[in-house]
Amino acid sequence: MSIKWRLTGLFLGMTGLALLLFWVGESARLGPTGLQIDFEVVSLALCFPAAVVYFYSSTLSRRLEKLHFASQRIARGDFERLDFSDSTDEIGEFTAELNSLSRHVEMIVQKGTQEAQKMEAILAGMQEGVVAVDHVGRVVLVNAAAERFFECQGTNRELNNLLELTYDSELEHLIRKVLSGQQLSATRETQIAQRTVESQINPILSGEGQISGAVIVIHDVTELRRLEQIRTEFVANVSHELRTPLTSIKGFVETLLDGASEDPALRDRFLTIIQAETLRLQRLIEDLLTLAHIEGRESRVEMSSNKVSSVQKAYEKVKPVIQSFAQAKGIKVEVELSENLPLLIIGEDLLSQLLLNLLENAVKYTAEGRVWLHAQVGREYIHLEFGDTGCGIPEEILPRIFERFYRVDKARSREQGGTGLGLSIVKHMVEGIGGKISVTSQIGVGTVFTCDLPRA
Repeated sequence: MSIKWRLTGLFLGMTGLALLLFWVGESARLGPTGLQIDFEVVSLALCFPAAVVYFYSSTLSRRLEKLHFASQRIARGDFERLDFSDSTDEIGEFTAELNSLSRHVEMIVQKGTQEAQKMEAILAGMQEGVVAVDHVGRVVLVNAAAERFFECQGTNRELNNLLELTYDSELEHLIRKVLSGQQLSATRETQIAQRTVESQINPILSGEGQISGAVIVIHDVTELRRLEQIRTEFVANVSHELRTPLTSIKGFVETLLDGASEDPALRDRFLTIIQAETLRLQRLIEDLLTLAHIEGRESRVEMSSNKVSSVQKAYEKVKPVIQSFAQAKGIKVEVELSENLPLLIIGEDLLSQLLLNLLENAVKYTAEGRVWLHAQVGREYIHLEFGDTGCGIPEEILPRIFERFYRVDKARSREQGGTGLGLSIVKHMVEGIGGKISVTSQIGVGTVFTCDLPRA
């Protein structure tokens, strides 16, 4: 029942009771003749005040209904101001306080929305995966990166616990320890598909310092572990490559000091070997310095700068070395370079070294037959083809031939004086100027290296 009817009914009841008591009192005072009742006066006495009370209570009811609807709007997130500017009573004061509360709640909601949007943008833009769980281990947040790690994008399924997401019972066990306070934090590295990921677990503390959940930050350390493995292998390979000639030199020097120097033939033989091993060490150190220089950031900028060069001129610089090497082995060198070849975006010294490394390799691993260098002009690149009729390379090891110190035939490579760095240097040169290099080979037929170098 609305308030206006309650007030009107209360007024009528109280007024009727007052009239009844008045009539009883007057009847007792006047005696047996009684009191004559004028129903028109009684009706007027009841209806006029009732109408006034009804009008006032209706006005009051409408104002209270507005307050009720305003509170409902605030609960729904509609913070439109309520206007009772003509009212100065308690309801007007309450309305002003309600408007002030509405503005305060609106500011809190806006700030919370902005913080939520900011946090959502941060989480969405992070490369690290982030997963949050509550105090019982139930998943409450998973960002896009974590979904990619665990390959659950687009599934739209509700996750009850972390095990449904990671399928890693050990990680689940560590999270339970952190949630129970047995560990302040935890770290676990594991394999997910082809990735190596490191998960760092830290507790979420409430205002009272109690553990209310945990957050797991997942880092993709695949590339880092790969680089660490390459570094380890590189150090081991360098150590081996340096130790082998040094051991040989040390052994022959000790033999000479023990009296072998008195035999001229033996002495000359040992000194020749020492010289060869010393030259091998020199070539190794020079190749290491060249590779370090090419891999450096400044060198990459230098290679991709405005320096240009001609294939013909670069070949003329290395031609005497290649021709003499090939003639000594009885190998024919075929070079087809047209006179109007466009210039390349690479320094002439670097291009000469590239040609020398690939042609020297071709001659070195060809017992008989021919070696060739052909050039074709494309729209954006010049296509250089380095081929030979040598022994060929097994197909299964072709992806590895550009690795540092990798040799197809280690014994033969050392006999030829190779350091195992030549193809790695070439690959870094080509990629440093935005080019491409590839290789095809067939056992007993030969090998073909192709380089696409950008035109100037």
